[in-house]
Amino acid sequence: MSEKFNLQDRFLNILRINKIEVKIYLEGGFQTSGVVRSFDDYTILLEKSGEQSLVYKHAVKMMVPSKYIKLFQDQPSKEA
Repeated sequence: MSEKFNLQDRFLNILRINKIEVKIYLEGGFQTSGVVRSFDDYTILLEKSGEQSLVYKHAVKMMVPSKYIKLFQDQPSKEA
């Protein structure tokens, strides 16, 4: 039987470990950006310019990292 895979956690953890800046688009047309410092089932803690933001996941529409994220071992890397 295959191991359970959580795409959201893997994506956020790669952003956090590699300190990759991410732009987060929120409900209502708002957006924020920063480096993921921590996350749980309900929130994402971002930091930018010494300020912290706690973003509730239910308000997130889309996340765009500042560079390509390799989520799978067999996935070819993108060259810029």
